[in-house]
Amino acid sequence: MKKKNVKQTLLKVFWGMFFGMLLCTVQAYAQEQTVVGTVADEQGPIPGANILVKGTSRGVTTDFDGNFSIQASPDDVLVVSYIGYATQNITVGNRTSIDIRLQADQQQLEEVVVIGYGTRRKGSLTSAVATVDNNYLEQQPVSNVSKALQGSASGVTTISASTPGGDAEVRIRGMGTINNNGPLWVVDGVQGAPSPPPGQIESIQVLKDASSTAIYGARGANGVILVTTKSGRKNQAVQIDMSVKTGMSFSTAKYDIMTDPQLLGELMWLELGNDGLPQAHTHYGNGAVPVLNEYLFPNGGVSGSANVNMALYDQQSYPITKANAQGTDWLDEIYQHGLLQDYNLSVTGGSEKTSYSFQGGFLEENGILKNTSFNRISFRSNVDSRPLEWLNIGQRLGVTYGETKGWGGNNSHNNLFNQIYLASPLIPVRDEAGNWAGGVVGGSIYDGPNPVGYLDRLKNNYNKKYNITGNIYAAVEPIGNLTIKTLLGYDVQLLNGFSPTFAAWEQTNGARGTTLYENSSNASRWNWTNTVNYKKTFAEDHNLDVLVGIEASKQTYRYMSASRQDYFSDDLNFLVLDAGASNQLNNGSGYASSLFSFFSRLNYDYAQKYMVDLTVRRDGSSRFGESNRYGVFPAASVGWVVSKENFLSGAEDWLSYFKLRASWGQSGNDQIGNYNSYTTFGSNPGASFYAISGSDNNITLGYESLNLGNPDAKWETTTSTNIAFDATFFRKFDLSVDFWKKDTEDMLFPVAIPQVAGDVVEPSVNIGSMSNKGVDISLSYRTSAWDDWFKLNVSGTFTAYKNEVTKLSNNENEFLQGFPTRQQIYTRTEAGHSFPEYYGYVVDGIFQTQAEADAHAVNGDYNQPGNLIIRDVDGDGEITPDDRTYIGNPHPDFTTGLRLGMEFGNVDFSATLYASVGNDLANYTNRFIRYGLFTGPNSEDRLYRSWGSPYLADNNDAILPKASTSTSFEQNASTEYIEDGSFLRVQNLQLGYTFPEKLVEDLHIKHLKLYVQGANLFTFTKYSGLDPEITAKRENGVAQEIDRGVDVGTWPIAKQIMLGLNISL
Repeated sequence: MKKKNVKQTLLKVFWGMFFGMLLCTVQAYAQEQTVVGTVADEQGPIPGANILVKGTSRGVTTDFDGNFSIQASPDDVLVVSYIGYATQNITVGNRTSIDIRLQADQQQLEEVVVIGYGTRRKGSLTSAVATVDNNYLEQQPVSNVSKALQGSASGVTTISASTPGGDAEVRIRGMGTINNNGPLWVVDGVQGAPSPPPGQIESIQVLKDASSTAIYGARGANGVILVTTKSGRKNQAVQIDMSVKTGMSFSTAKYDIMTDPQLLGELMWLELGNDGLPQAHTHYGNGAVPVLNEYLFPNGGVSGSANVNMALYDQQSYPITKANAQGTDWLDEIYQHGLLQDYNLSVTGGSEKTSYSFQGGFLEENGILKNTSFNRISFRSNVDSRPLEWLNIGQRLGVTYGETKGWGGNNSHNNLFNQIYLASPLIPVRDEAGNWAGGVVGGSIYDGPNPVGYLDRLKNNYNKKYNITGNIYAAVEPIGNLTIKTLLGYDVQLLNGFSPTFAAWEQTNGARGTTLYENSSNASRWNWTNTVNYKKTFAEDHNLDVLVGIEASKQTYRYMSASRQDYFSDDLNFLVLDAGASNQLNNGSGYASSLFSFFSRLNYDYAQKYMVDLTVRRDGSSRFGESNRYGVFPAASVGWVVSKENFLSGAEDWLSYFKLRASWGQSGNDQIGNYNSYTTFGSNPGASFYAISGSDNNITLGYESLNLGNPDAKWETTTSTNIAFDATFFRKFDLSVDFWKKDTEDMLFPVAIPQVAGDVVEPSVNIGSMSNKGVDISLSYRTSAWDDWFKLNVSGTFTAYKNEVTKLSNNENEFLQGFPTRQQIYTRTEAGHSFPEYYGYVVDGIFQTQAEADAHAVNGDYNQPGNLIIRDVDGDGEITPDDRTYIGNPHPDFTTGLRLGMEFGNVDFSATLYASVGNDLANYTNRFIRYGLFTGPNSEDRLYRSWGSPYLADNNDAILPKASTSTSFEQNASTEYIEDGSFLRVQNLQLGYTFPEKLVEDLHIKHLKLYVQGANLFTFTKYSGLDPEITAKRENGVAQEIDRGVDVGTWPIAKQIMLGLNISL
């Protein structure tokens, strides 16, 4: 009864507040008069146009002949709007009759788009450029802007990061190489700089084709992402904007696994029975039915027994652990509800000659796993000034401090999530003395670290990152239309890591002392860019824009690490490197690279109808030998605004705008490492060296060869072709479609070397090639009704591509394979296939009878009823490794994003959805939960739906082979591990209320909005893993593209519920 009363009370409060806010929108009417008129354009009357008295809810709509009649006072302002036309604000004054002529809305076409080393009107673009504006970014509940690109830009595929503060993997138009596929990020002209916090960004442009990326030459093959941060406006009064967001992160992602010890005992008895072995176990006895012991000892124990006397307890030699009769759900034990807080403050303004923007932010993001978090403090200062009529100067400065704490592992086979699938539910979180419990209790069960204890021991680990990014520039206009600009961009990153490892007494072979590992690195880069830009309009319709430039850049990196062991105390105050008693180890590395470039671009258009764009860049890089140090990258594009032709003059009502675009160009990829062209040497204190002459057999210090160089290596070159059109229908519906193809030649491939060369890394040679082709589609629709009280905006993106390796090397049988994961390799690629694809055995079902097994291709003694039927691919009558084949593809058939925005007066609602369709995933974790690689919380299907299960009425209905203690062949990579990875995710739901201006203006508030938001609340997928977005990043944070889509323990995406407030003063 109390719950019902509370619910009713809350509902009354909610509806009272809601209707109260609506009542606040009612405004008093001033002295009014009737105003009549017509609304028309060049073609005639406009029916359905909206006329609204500004600041009120009073409005009317024009009739079929464009006529209207409205009550308004002389001081009122009429807001006249219609989709596809520029909105007009008209003061009534003493007039009682007003005729209004609307002009076609050129805002989208006049919108300025940032391109390489300049800007361009959107209507004059001839290349493939996608734009993501700050309105969209500010609505996305992300801590890293790379996550916001998912589904918002066509041609871009991303895999979101799940770790606190993590960045997403971004790929533009497929993958063009077996090497680094990451795009080039350019932040306010600083190349390679990390992206700033989303709240500080004004816009993002994604350059997708070679016509737009060739201006970046050797760095543009994988696409370019241009980030422009927020600036002030001249002649703008000081404006203060504040945003506050707080909420919770959590996860409900679970595997369908058993944690009930009784069921696990039944499964164990089933396995032993199927193998013809005695049904007995240390913790379950040897009866006909497994009975779990009260205590986990090799010989069991019950309360009151001598062996469970707590006086005997010793954490190291005699832990006393009571079995968890209810079963430990380790995933529940490591999950937490993480607090999320995001605060941002912005001050902008400007005078006649100067504009400024100062921004600060604080983010606290606690992870969905215990003792994991990310904190960030950021500051940005952007100032532009025109002290003289012919001089512009300015600066951009961004300072960021970020700290990641706790375990932050990526998709790796030895990470925490794999420990979860191995950990036995029989083991409680803590033993009887309150210490972490684990496999040291014996009994042939899991002997890894206690997952909760593991997170606790890492709670003091941190990585602190300090970043300073910015530029200073000066632009001189010595004569009209000519601008000479110089810009110096810089980026400095400092990283400090602190990683103590403490004793894991719950493990038989766990650490028995304390180890401290510390590392530090510093990276810096600068680019000095000098350009001359000439813009001129001749004879009214001939528009010319010429840019020439020269650029120098350099980046350096230094790394150092050290570790010690055996500390006398675990107190953090005593954990310094000098205090460690043994195993004194040090390590270090570094590199430097530089680039020197010339570039030029010519753009011409006639009457904004016919357009041509020509670009060329010449790069010289220290990463290549002298014979191939320089490369030239040309590009060209054309555009034709067909809708401006006379033969379409009568189609404006249904075809408002139509433009054809085509482009061709080349760009390069120099992301091959810094010293591929050189043979490098290093000294290792752990290695043994002898005198080269052989006369001295004593070990001495020396150098060894590390990498064999290839002085003839040159650029990977990508040639791109793009054919596209942009159209607007009925002034409401925008559509852009790009058909594209890009081919990579001279792809660097590591060639095998003779063993006599020693233990060195082989050189990469220009020998491979790869092809990608696809289509990008973006669309939007906008409309309004009821005097603009209701507004609707819908936009979507569609991306599809096909990837193929056309050549790896001169050996047609050459292939690359993935990295082994507990002796199993899941991926492979060769000419004629995608990079990569899954590779393994094909399973055709389960043997039902011995006769069926005997009639199949020979597979040792494996062919038995209840075991898997392995396809004899090569048809030789025997199952061998040669029967492995390509069994799946991690590349999606297509990805799509949908954004919905609605306004109902002062109430707004938005939703963002993203889908990936047709991609396969390799679920490595099934080795544990479905095929019993270790004793852990197995899948319920292994007990209930495996062949021979007592719960299964007909073995033909089995979905798993018979449960067995010996599953060696089932552990091989096969179609049993390949699943449909398609998914649809509701990324963002937001409901907000904007308070009326007249209600808050007495508080000196210009804008006040309150909203509630939910992120990633719903995911629809058939994938059985924790999450269908599988990062290719491993423990070192580097993406291993060859293992893309292999799920060996990825964090699930966090769900979030937040409350936010935006204020402008």
